[in-house]
Amino acid sequence: MSIKTILISPVDGKIYDYFKDSFCVLKSDYDKELVSYERYHADMQALNIKGKLFVNSNCKAVVNTLDKLNIAYTLCEDIGNKYPDNVALNAALVGNRLLCKEKALHPRVKEYCNINNIKVLNVNQGYTKCSTLILNENAIITDDESIEKVSLINNINVLKISKGDIFLDSETVGFIGGASAVIDDIVYFFGDITSHRDGVKIIEFLSLYNLNYKCVIPGRLLDIGGIVHIR
Repeated sequence: MSIKTILISPVDGKIYDYFKDSFCVLKSDYDKELVSYERYHADMQALNIKGKLFVNSNCKAVVNTLDKLNIAYTLCEDIGNKYPDNVALNAALVGNRLLCKEKALHPRVKEYCNINNIKVLNVNQGYTKCSTLILNENAIITDDESIEKVSLINNINVLKISKGDIFLDSETVGFIGGASAVIDDIVYFFGDITSHRDGVKIIEFLSLYNLNYKCVIPGRLLDIGGIVHIR
């Protein structure tokens, strides 16, 4: 069985080193054009849709690494640094449904979805992947009302959690999708999930889908931009 390759921010060394022990870990790039707390976020730099990898052309270090490893990707150019242009790849794939702010979605991603019968679902929240912990093809966790509403209409089971209790920086609250990742049947939380006011509800919801969980580091949950599966 091949080792999974993932893209993750190197900013928190303890989280980064945790995954290095079990996976082939690629460092996300430093995008100086973004606001400080987004500059290393993997979910701003790449998007994997059923094995089709889309990469932000601004992230040259990621592109160079993929080239060295002979990993195929589609380059997405002209991604801006201001919202909503910066969230062109920040979309959440749930089964055959792509939750995103449709007008911000990169044209190459939209074209791929149209060709491959992946339904693009428009939500108000541009940081869709940041805001969504995708458990499987039919279940998510989010604190966003627009994501919850659209998901329920499209037969996606949702646990709506309270906003807050996730650290991004000193002034900005983070999101559950950026503070976690699912690999196989394990949900990895970047911090102690019980530090969240809805921690017990979250753990109970995971159990409905036979998912185990691990807290990668102790203390508060950190939004580092999640993990992008490369292959």
